[in-house]
Amino acid sequence: MSDMNRKRSLLTGSMGLLVAIMVVNAMNYGLNVFLANVLDPALFGDISLMVTFLLIAGVLASTLQLATSVAILSEDGDSSSVAPAMRLFTNRIGIVSGIALIAAAPLLAQILRVGSPWAVLIMGLGLPLHLHVAVERGRLQGEMQLAKMSATFLAEAMARLGATILAVALFPCLTSLTIALNAGFVGAYLVCRPGRGRLSWFDLSPSHGRPPIRSVGATIVAATLLMNVDLIIAKGVFEPETAGSFAALALGGRIVFFASWTMQQALLPFVTATSGGALPMQTRRRLFLGVNAVVCGALVAGAWIWSDLWVSLAFGGAFLDIATLFGPYAFGTALIAILSAYALTRSAMGDENPAIALLGSSTVLAIVLMSSGQDLDSFVGARQYALVGFALVAVVFGQIFRRPAQRRTNRGRRVLEGAAS
Repeated sequence: MSDMNRKRSLLTGSMGLLVAIMVVNAMNYGLNVFLANVLDPALFGDISLMVTFLLIAGVLASTLQLATSVAILSEDGDSSSVAPAMRLFTNRIGIVSGIALIAAAPLLAQILRVGSPWAVLIMGLGLPLHLHVAVERGRLQGEMQLAKMSATFLAEAMARLGATILAVALFPCLTSLTIALNAGFVGAYLVCRPGRGRLSWFDLSPSHGRPPIRSVGATIVAATLLMNVDLIIAKGVFEPETAGSFAALALGGRIVFFASWTMQQALLPFVTATSGGALPMQTRRRLFLGVNAVVCGALVAGAWIWSDLWVSLAFGGAFLDIATLFGPYAFGTALIAILSAYALTRSAMGDENPAIALLGSSTVLAIVLMSSGQDLDSFVGARQYALVGFALVAVVFGQIFRRPAQRRTNRGRRVLEGAAS
């Protein structure tokens, strides 16, 4: 394949993957809205916490996927050295992390007021497969098998949808719903596993390759903590009914983050690839951030203007009291999404400083939320103002709108001026 054809294939394939992930995310979002309407607030709060656990596990899964795809693309699509190393690494951390979560299930259920420790235990059992699916998706993305990668997302969504509907119809409890959440990974794995005549999950090939695991992982960890710390704290400080209302608010407002995150998953390897397109990397990065900002801005405007309509259509009259908080919550979420997108463009090239900034912001936000008032208005208000502060700090001190070369030139000029004086 010629270089021009490869670039065209990479761009069109990434756009097709973006559409596929958006469709699947819409299905998952609709499933959550369905649960919000058919479950009582306390049970919905519990299953929302399980979804949060899933998102936290998705931090590591996204790290593995993006690191694998970026590394394979840097090797011109050759996965022979990267994929075996990533499988071995994933097998180890998946088993260790799963065992740790299973062992901590009773304590976590008590601290977070979860109705059944079995739900946390089930999340631990599903973790190794969740992570391994991510590596195989990264391999498919790096090898430009984007149609097959899209099929893995569709298989996951369909398996989860079917299992959840079955659980609601026959066994509407937290344990069955948690099993349904994890059923999606089984469907995805059946599609994405390599056809090598054996289970790739047990691959113990020697380690090769140098994917940007540490920098990408640190950024995704920090961004996910910043995104989810409010729901975790709300679960601990509010009564079950109020926590359930906040979970519904978070579900509605986070559509902004997931829209941006969909673009990041599908397009980031193309944006940061050393030979990923006809446009220079810096131009690709600016377009990537600009599109994220436009999409987030449009969703925030809709959430602010039509908040009553959104809440009534999504959750019914039981949650109309949170409609006035929908716009402010979505605005704060947009700030997280845009800052995370910038941090990921840097982390894919090995820069860890944006991740450190996001991690510090999540720590400060946790302190602010725990110190806020014990009602939803003050809780959401504190979150919004804290995130605005983080964004201003990033613009003023992080210099996020200036090119790295320009920052290095300016630093060098200041050093020379100081020496001359």
